[in-house]
Amino acid sequence: MSVLSKNHVEESQRFDSIEDTIAAFKNGDFIIVLDSPQRENEGDLIISAAHFTPSKAAFMIRHTSGLLCAPLPSPLADRLDLPAMVADNRDPHRTAYTVSIDADDASVSTGISAHDRSLTCRLLADPAAQPHRFRRPGHVFPLRARDGGVRERKGHTEAAVEFCRLAGVGEVGVISELVDDGWQVQGRAERGEAGMMRRDACLRFARRWDLRICTIEALVEWLERRDGVGDGDGEGLVNGSA
Repeated sequence: MSVLSKNHVEESQRFDSIEDTIAAFKNGDFIIVLDSPQRENEGDLIISAAHFTPSKAAFMIRHTSGLLCAPLPSPLADRLDLPAMVADNRDPHRTAYTVSIDADDASVSTGISAHDRSLTCRLLADPAAQPHRFRRPGHVFPLRARDGGVRERKGHTEAAVEFCRLAGVGEVGVISELVDDGWQVQGRAERGEAGMMRRDACLRFARRWDLRICTIEALVEWLERRDGVGDGDGEGLVNGSA
């Protein structure tokens, strides 16, 4: 392998700086955030809800699991009357799902389209939003972020809210897991070896679409260098799935 080719490969396998990732997020771009290889080793496509247009929603739906979640601070969930989805949360990572919602708007039909879900997410990010503006249940899944952020829980939920705050674009994000489509089974309506995108696949996806990519661990380290080591309760070592 030539030196030029080797340098190109090394560059394609690098994560972006937190500063560059914040700048892209502030600009309304998607970012990709990975959790620990010792945890899920998965990447989420993340964007601020304020920037979640129908065309952005269509891209996210096409390249992810299609289950769109909207991380938000717990006080905002309380203000919008978004209680826990279930009284007994048996999710192994305690991902804090609230009741699902759709925007209660004349332009919303079933609630599942890219238009409808993008509107629901943007309404969540509207500082003037009120509880009566949402139908329950719906097709968007708000998630309550821990008050201590990624230094309390190293999950994609908390990472999304952290990036919103750092970029100054409100406090509501939209996240979904990147998936590997696998391969088409010849002559059948099936795909083989489909699964989740891992580290290297996420890096390739980021370079293909010119997206910034980082890890939750790097975000935690960056925050601790900026603010000093946080005093979370250590639950981040368990880590959530979302």
